[in-house]
Amino acid sequence: MLEHLKSLATFGMVLRAGSFRGAAERLGMAPSTVSYHVTALEEFIGAPLLNRSTRRLSPTSLGETLGIQAEAMLASVDGALRLVDEQTGLLRGLLSVTCTSAVIGAGFGEAVALFTRRHADITLRLDVSDSAADLISGRFDLGIRAGRFADSAMKRRRIGAIRRALVCAPTLLQSDGPIRDANDLAGLRWIRLSSMSSRRQLVAPDGDMVELATPTHAEVGSIEAMIELALAGMGVATPPAHLVGAHLATGALVELAPGWQAPPIELQAVWPASRTDSPLRRAFVDHLLDVWAPTLNGPARAR
Repeated sequence: MLEHLKSLATFGMVLRAGSFRGAAERLGMAPSTVSYHVTALEEFIGAPLLNRSTRRLSPTSLGETLGIQAEAMLASVDGALRLVDEQTGLLRGLLSVTCTSAVIGAGFGEAVALFTRRHADITLRLDVSDSAADLISGRFDLGIRAGRFADSAMKRRRIGAIRRALVCAPTLLQSDGPIRDANDLAGLRWIRLSSMSSRRQLVAPDGDMVELATPTHAEVGSIEAMIELALAGMGVATPPAHLVGAHLATGALVELAPGWQAPPIELQAVWPASRTDSPLRRAFVDHLLDVWAPTLNGPARAR
């Protein structure tokens, strides 16, 4: 019985991690031991639980059904350990976080490193992507998202805002001429991040918010690609200011129009709504608010 429970828990962790190696790292086992337990469970049941290929694992129909029970068992164990940790004040376990690349270079890494130094029993899994990862299927405890959004299935806390720049290559201004008003801005070539709308809000020199329908000359999946194409003269970009400071200093990029600003990037911490909160997630969010949020800033808001 106990051996079957161990095999079932190991199978559940394989589904959580998405691989034998990932499960082995979380369980502190050798990958061969993880494989042994899954095979032993399949032999006991008399049917395959996983579809195996060289690139990925996926559960069979029976494996999916059994996986629900395995996940419930793991969640129950996690809950029991959380009760102990709440009594002792100890934080431990795996913290899976996905974040936008806008936070890289803005003090996020330093804040994360400080948190892990304070809580040495934590293992961090960090995914950096400018495409909003699915927190449920990706098994993330927390997401640091750019922009405002409303999703009843998610809880959220505002972290702060990161200043954005409104930039282009000097050659673009030479070819398209000086910018006098909003109509001139709307007529330019723009580089759009896939997660952004083609309608943009800009803050005018008088402080008013102006919404423009901007033609997309290039659509990209990452902020890094947006900056790269802006440097190549393909269009106007609105990346985080801290990522293009060096390019502005050398003249490789210039501010598009004096007095015009892009609103700051709003940062939200989001996580799946559940009845039981995670002390580890709660402590991490509180840490970001205490340590990182005060260092963030954005331009003045529109009147």
